[in-house]
Amino acid sequence: MDGYVVSDGLTGFITRGSILPVRQDQPIVDLYDELRPSLFGYLVCLGLVPQEADDIIQDAFVQLFRVVQSGSKIHNPRSWVFRVARNLSLNLQKRERRMVSVSDEQPMARLLEKQTTVGPEEIYLRKERLRVLAAAITRLPQRQRECLHLRAEGLRYREIAEVLGITTSAVSESLKRVVIRLMDDLYD
Repeated sequence: MDGYVVSDGLTGFITRGSILPVRQDQPIVDLYDELRPSLFGYLVCLGLVPQEADDIIQDAFVQLFRVVQSGSKIHNPRSWVFRVARNLSLNLQKRERRMVSVSDEQPMARLLEKQTTVGPEEIYLRKERLRVLAAAITRLPQRQRECLHLRAEGLRYREIAEVLGITTSAVSESLKRVVIRLMDDLYD
């Protein structure tokens, strides 16, 4: 990496005074800043602890840097980074022989943080709906749960398909089934 400096834990790649772009209009540092929160949330939903998620994100961007440095073109860097991070996460989980699971508490805890001041009855009803929703999400098959999490992070169907290695129509069908299952569970 002669002539290259990675500063502040991967906040940017600088080559002889200029930022190395993924595409001419989108430098890696901007992509990192844009994707880090969504990527972090997705990896935590896959069952990683925050430190592991941070390590995976860093590894994914190091791989991105190496690919760009080699002169290869990446047509959709956003889905490429999500796919690499997902694969690194799965490899980590296989090495540690642990099951990917989403605890009922994780999604609910994040959603409860965003509540505004309301009466006790409304708080109870919201908590109950969130508990039912979190339980319903936990019961979804893995592929449907991943499609839901990636869609919630703002990825388009085509990008979700690239990340998971499935077709766009499979993503569409999975998300359609997610909506039906969650509506059934919430409004029974």
